[in-house]
Amino acid sequence: MNFELSDNIRTLLKDDKLDEAILLAETKLKAQTPTDFNKLLGKNLLHQTDKLVDFFTDFHKKVKSNFDVRAIYGEMNGFTINCDLWFLDLFAYDKVGGVDDTDWLADWEEENSTDKSFPLTGFEDLQVTYQNYMDNEKYKDKEMKAASDVAELLIVLRFQELVRASTQVAERKGLPWATIPVFASAHDYYDTIYKANNA
Repeated sequence: MNFELSDNIRTLLKDDKLDEAILLAETKLKAQTPTDFNKLLGKNLLHQTDKLVDFFTDFHKKVKSNFDVRAIYGEMNGFTINCDLWFLDLFAYDKVGGVDDTDWLADWEEENSTDKSFPLTGFEDLQVTYQNYMDNEKYKDKEMKAASDVAELLIVLRFQELVRASTQVAERKGLPWATIPVFASAHDYYDTIYKANNA
């Protein structure tokens, strides 16, 4: 993990400056020795926005019958070691926590999470890169490790960008879940959680 970059990104996300955080991570990756991780530059997941809106909508319909939904959290799986499929799951909460103390994210019930995961597509070449990186122990190479440390943060940011875009569509359409705070990050990246909407 690039802790300095992670700290800078955390500060930007707390100030709702996701675009600046993406630019910072891309600039950092460009400044390093080119590796296979550079294929991430300029790529995003936004082609899945409409499908993710539908996924959120279906999830909200399911969980709102269980309790008064006060927050939704979207989590990407542990993608650096699970290279065959990158996906997200949703979790609903009856209380709203903050981004400074994320312990509240652990307080969820099985029936208030997604039954099926939402597959993330478009980064398959990066999945191959990570598989190669792990299988061939390329993390022992200093330059590859440095690039991977930046790339993983950039992938989380691109995931958060997708979630934000989905909340923006939901707000424009006046969907019921648009008024609920939506948070996003990846598994084990709780230091860089992002509140994706203004609810």
